[in-house]
Amino acid sequence: MEQRCMRSTYHGIPETITSCHHPTNDLVSQAAIPCVWFNYQKLRFCVYATTEDSKASSIVFHRLDYPTAHVLEHYTSSQGYLSIQDVNEASARWQENEFDIPIPEFWELLKQHLVAPFFVFQFFCMLLWCLDEYMYYSLFTLAMLVLFECTLVKQRQHNMGLLRQMRRPPVRMYVYRMKKWTEITSRSLLPGDICSIGRSKPIYRGQDMTEPIVPCEMLLLHGGCVVNEAMLSGESIPLRKEALDVAHYDANTKLNVDETNLAMKKHILYGGTKVLQFTNNVTTVGRLPSIPDPPEKGCIAFVLRTGFGTTQGNLMRTILFSAPRVTANNKESMLFILFLLCFAVLAAGTVLQQGLNDPTRNTFKLFLHCVMIITSVVPPELPMELSLAVTNSLLSLTKLSIFCTEPFRIPFAGKVDVVCFDKTGTLTSDALEMHGVAGLQSTSLVALEDPQQLVAPAALPTSIQLILAGCHSLMALDGKVVGDPLETTIMSHVKWSLRPGDVMLPHLSFVPGPKSMKIVHRYAFSAELKRMSSIVVLGSSTESDSLGVKLLSKGAPEVMESLFASIPDYYTRVYKHYALKGCRVLALGSKALSTRDLQRLKTIARSEMEKNLEFGGFLVLDCPVKHDTTDVIQELKTSKHVLVMITGDNALTALDVAKQIQLASHLNTLILQPSKTKEDALVWVDPRFDKASTKQLPFESNQETMASLAASTNLCVTGDALTLLTPAQLQLVVRHACVFARTSPSQKEAILDALNQCGFVTAMCGDGTNDVGALKRAHVGISIINNPDQPTTTPTEPSSSHVVKFGDASIASPFTSKQPSIRATCQILCQGRCTLVTTLQMYKILGINCLLSAYVLSSLYMYGVKQGDMQMTVVGVVIALFYLFLSYAKPCTRLSARRPLTRVFCLSVLLSMGIQFVVHLATLAAALDVALPFVDMDDPAMHPEAKFRPNVLNSIVFVVSLHMQINTFVVNYHGAPFMQSFHDNRYLAKWTYLSYSLVLIALWEVFPPINDLLELAFLPSFETQVHVTILLALDTVAVLGLEAGLQYLTARYPALMA
Repeated sequence: MEQRCMRSTYHGIPETITSCHHPTNDLVSQAAIPCVWFNYQKLRFCVYATTEDSKASSIVFHRLDYPTAHVLEHYTSSQGYLSIQDVNEASARWQENEFDIPIPEFWELLKQHLVAPFFVFQFFCMLLWCLDEYMYYSLFTLAMLVLFECTLVKQRQHNMGLLRQMRRPPVRMYVYRMKKWTEITSRSLLPGDICSIGRSKPIYRGQDMTEPIVPCEMLLLHGGCVVNEAMLSGESIPLRKEALDVAHYDANTKLNVDETNLAMKKHILYGGTKVLQFTNNVTTVGRLPSIPDPPEKGCIAFVLRTGFGTTQGNLMRTILFSAPRVTANNKESMLFILFLLCFAVLAAGTVLQQGLNDPTRNTFKLFLHCVMIITSVVPPELPMELSLAVTNSLLSLTKLSIFCTEPFRIPFAGKVDVVCFDKTGTLTSDALEMHGVAGLQSTSLVALEDPQQLVAPAALPTSIQLILAGCHSLMALDGKVVGDPLETTIMSHVKWSLRPGDVMLPHLSFVPGPKSMKIVHRYAFSAELKRMSSIVVLGSSTESDSLGVKLLSKGAPEVMESLFASIPDYYTRVYKHYALKGCRVLALGSKALSTRDLQRLKTIARSEMEKNLEFGGFLVLDCPVKHDTTDVIQELKTSKHVLVMITGDNALTALDVAKQIQLASHLNTLILQPSKTKEDALVWVDPRFDKASTKQLPFESNQETMASLAASTNLCVTGDALTLLTPAQLQLVVRHACVFARTSPSQKEAILDALNQCGFVTAMCGDGTNDVGALKRAHVGISIINNPDQPTTTPTEPSSSHVVKFGDASIASPFTSKQPSIRATCQILCQGRCTLVTTLQMYKILGINCLLSAYVLSSLYMYGVKQGDMQMTVVGVVIALFYLFLSYAKPCTRLSARRPLTRVFCLSVLLSMGIQFVVHLATLAAALDVALPFVDMDDPAMHPEAKFRPNVLNSIVFVVSLHMQINTFVVNYHGAPFMQSFHDNRYLAKWTYLSYSLVLIALWEVFPPINDLLELAFLPSFETQVHVTILLALDTVAVLGLEAGLQYLTARYPALMA
């Protein structure tokens, strides 16, 4: 059976599947076993025995599924595989848990490349040229193509070798099968297995086991882990993973393994991540009474996905099978080639018509020449240029510590209209400064004149110290406190220290109050709920009886307001006072719990536990703006990009930061939020007078009103308002708002979706952990890694491979920057513009040369104009090197307000091609007039089918044609403001002057051996040489001047010309 498997856009190349696999007869009857399958790009596609597809006449193959969408109770009640038959069936269904990347032999890979459609087409073209007696040219072109394919094969082998080196060797670990713990290799793990994550045993001597690696994707069922996911997200901050507790979810809730689901993500161990710490001494949550503890006392997990089916495997597939070539627009490029093909067919038709009317013409040679005219539309240099565009772009970005897993997105970066930024950790530093706690009432210990007064951390009451020290997700690792930067800042200011096992001890043991505090349960921070809580047990010492159990909580003030039993009348005034200053404000709360039955407490719903809290004040922190954020924002504004901030922080804080960095530049500000008087109504509120109804404007969903407001006012939209907007209203709002605040991850996605639907090309710059959804929705997603000390594994020397390695790439976005700065955004946009312009100018050059070739091979061919074999070969060398040096162009270091052209079919490009072609056509016609008096048209050598012999006509046409092709590269090299200038591209400039010199040396016969080599006839007179020289000069000046004028018009009237 042969199947044609087409890849998704930009991912790899199509393959022909020559064989499908069938399981053994005793397994075909099983519904769970595919009855037919094939493997494509390391994934298995199959037809199941019980599906309608297997019975239909047209068989549809589906991607092999994994046990990742069952109700949660399915996983907690699972006991693994209960029989050998179950294991055999699972083994027949899923592949081994390993990244099998065999490196094919050089000749095997080369054979694949040589049978690719483009190479076969070019080989066919070379055969045609051979039949027309152009042996040297054909062999040179064929050698160039084969050499290029050999280079690609060696590069592919090298990249595969690097990916193989990234694989971790298998280890021995325990798996629960047939109701007992059995030791197997991690390679033999199957989806549905119950396994232990702990102290794995090495298989090979000298294997590093200091930090165990999660061998596949798993759901944590019992115990707890601290992991480092830097190999997937690039972020090296340790993360806490908790066992799944079905009591916290609805009965019918299904597992969701999508990276954007932050609630489920905390239970999932991703393959390739390092286990820094593990424990299985959790005696309540996640306990599995039906499964005994594993022999090495590790955590218990359910295997979800293995091998290339995991998130790590998907990242490896992205790297391994990304598109090898970049184009500005695949569909438009094909239409452009078809457009040129029409001219070639028209020229070939003219030659065919005249040839058929001439009885002396050889019909075979006539048809051969017509086919050659048509095939000249696609030059052999085209794939080389497209591939070089990828390689040079990736290497340029790699030198800037920017890594790309999807090269096809680089041209999109050149088209970006809207740039969106997260705030915390992106625009502002994550090195927070803690100012203190506000909103406290005056007591005998703390005398305050105004609730707005800040109390320093050292002077805080014990009750507030407990909230700050006990409500967090930090962990003690190797003697250090690690975790979220905000929480590490808080912990460094309180009088408590964190010890292993989530135990906190006071710095001064003689101070009255609890002598220890242990976190027994956490309600993790949720971007949707905008808060986190923890249950702590207070003790007189680490070993003594409990002094009480408390719930400690912190979160967004406007969210926490409804959770407090009572709030002071200054509540809103105090927190808005600091939010308006750009501070990060968190409301603190706590309550004593009446019961000490921890098991019962953990079964109570979170919403019930976080009720009737006692207000504990406002924690005030400052997030300073990164040193170069304002400069980058100014550069993006100068380049006429629309800038948007999308943050989960408070609206007032976000607006203050936006004004600091001049993202919001107007004096007046309005915030769109739900009305407090009308249900489901939205109003624009001035934050300075939010209680004054006269300062509120009703929301009107029409373009004129929104545009009028945005022209003089900074518009901010809250997450609460977003929930009330219809899709049409959202698309209207995103066109004009500059700040979106208190947004959840799903709302960030919706904002990017709306911008995309409005027709904008979007870029999103944010955190590779919290902004995954928005980064994936954007055309250009950029993860900023805020740990610059994290070593990169990709070498940055010019000669190094551009293959991206784990730790450099992120599953969150196609671009990952190891610079803790948004400067990477400008660098990616600059590179995108350079690549886009390079690709478009390549198509312009292709179009002009195609039109010239069609004219030379048709109209001039009827005059007996031919080119010699050596002439064709020299032209091929010259053009190939021009394409090579063209790809060496580097982007400008700063963005320009002028936008590059994004389409081939626009007035500017078509006019440019038309004008240049007309000028070149006129030059050729004039050259023909100069040469014709010196040739005898009745000479048999002038017959179209005669063998090539040097004469004045074909020598002048050769010199003029070569000069025009050089002009085509020079004129269409755009340079500033998108790429380095012509003279800064030293290789291109030197080769241009060398090529011009070759033309003049041949024309003026300075060195006769060159004329002999080029098969040129000596020109009859000095006047002829002068006439031709003047023609060359006029052609050069005309096309340079007209193109400069056209570019001026394009810059002046972009709406018309682009």
